[in-house]
Amino acid sequence: MKDYLVGGHSRKEVCEKYQMNNGYFSTTLGRLIRLNALAARLAPYYTDESSAFD
Repeated sequence: MKDYLVGGHSRKEVCEKYQMNNGYFSTTLGRLIRLNALAARLAPYYTDESSAFD
């Protein structure tokens, strides 16, 4: 995932490099996207607004 998300490599390149099925890649990426959305929704409950980003 790092090669794809950070390194900017194509999905095809990543799948070939790590011998990964494209369907598995898509499923894993979807999980990561859902986890990110969940963390973003929960973050306000765990952030102290008075000290945020100080």
